[in-house]
Amino acid sequence: MSSRGRSTEAVLSSKKKREGVVFEPLAWFAAFCLVIYSVVVIISQQVQIVRLKQEKNEIGEQITEARQQNDEYTRMLASDDEAAYMEKVAVEKLGYAYPNERRFYVVDTH
Repeated sequence: MSSRGRSTEAVLSSKKKREGVVFEPLAWFAAFCLVIYSVVVIISQQVQIVRLKQEKNEIGEQITEARQQNDEYTRMLASDDEAAYMEKVAVEKLGYAYPNERRFYVVDTH
């Protein structure tokens, strides 16, 4: 029985060795793929973080500009010079003119 037990053990150990030979490269390949995937994910997240920080800075600048413009409008509305401001906007932005005023516009022929 002991010789038969040894032969069974030898067969089992040889099977385990063959299975180990097959599964060992697969395990290394899986580990390698996991490492590569992790590196790619980390790099893509870092790129996204940089992009979002830039976007945050741009939005912060827009907020600052909007607040400055809002403060300017508030100052203009609070001042007594509202009529002068309205006149300035009408002439410069809307193209209105005073009565008997002639306006000349340069037309580019090119």
